[in-house]
Amino acid sequence: MMNNFLLIVISILLSIGLGLVILPILKRKKIGQNIREVGPKSHLKKAGTPTMGGIIFIISALILSLIFLPLDRLEVWIVILSTIGFGAIGFIDDFRKLILKQSEGLSPRGKIILQFGLALIISVLAYINDKDSITSFVIPFTDTSIRLGILGIPIMIFIIVGTTNATNLTDGLDGLLATVSLPVFITLAIIGKGTNNEVFSYIMLGSLLGFLIFNSNPAAVFMGDTGSMAIGGAIVAMAINLRIPLYLIIFGGIYVLETLSVIIQVTSYRHRNKKRVFLMTPIHHHFELKGYKEQKIVVAFAVVSVIFCMITLAALV
Repeated sequence: MMNNFLLIVISILLSIGLGLVILPILKRKKIGQNIREVGPKSHLKKAGTPTMGGIIFIISALILSLIFLPLDRLEVWIVILSTIGFGAIGFIDDFRKLILKQSEGLSPRGKIILQFGLALIISVLAYINDKDSITSFVIPFTDTSIRLGILGIPIMIFIIVGTTNATNLTDGLDGLLATVSLPVFITLAIIGKGTNNEVFSYIMLGSLLGFLIFNSNPAAVFMGDTGSMAIGGAIVAMAINLRIPLYLIIFGGIYVLETLSVIIQVTSYRHRNKKRVFLMTPIHHHFELKGYKEQKIVVAFAVVSVIFCMITLAALV
């Protein structure tokens, strides 16, 4: 088996190499980010920054997975399908918005159909590969499992769709999603030690580190829905393979907080006479409007992500 440290280095270098090739193409094609006027004013200067850059680390991860992972194992294809599949849904959305100039991108109905359809396929494949990964849910911090039988499939579908949308919401500042996801992939590698999930985690870790060369503040490229949904797909697939989907609430705590902030804001606005709890959501924008610099927010969120991951490792390792 490839030395993991060497694999990370190869992943970083391949991702950087792909970035040097793909970024000029995105610039030449003028595939630039549209900035919402309702967003933070500081983001207006980012208008036109190339996006859909998630294809950089997706291609890197795909190439290295096909080289270093055993392709006769269903668990490997579950992770690849989830990563590439959700990345493709994000790509279609980005493509329609940025290239076809359709302001909405994928319609809400179309996006829901594709997300739930792919989540169903992944859940069924996971059931075939390892029935317990779908039918038995380990309660965090206990040795107790809830056995749900076939009912685990619809529950897992919602977990998959929820995770990919949560990572999508987290992608709102230069380098934020990539940075907070680094400790998540390290955690999954440690939990999955000796398995194919460990190898894929290190491939994603290195590919994201390489991508951060271009995505850190000030970003030369954004990952777009292409990248943010692929990251969610990779994380949730490995959580399923490792039989720890409920632990997503903990090691994916940043994604959960970002999503909760949106839910709280919308609920408050609708039921409290248009009163808002936060200045803006997802919550990273709240801190922006409070006057914190993007870099400070990214570092703070990364530290919190590390804490959540350490708590997870304390419970499982």
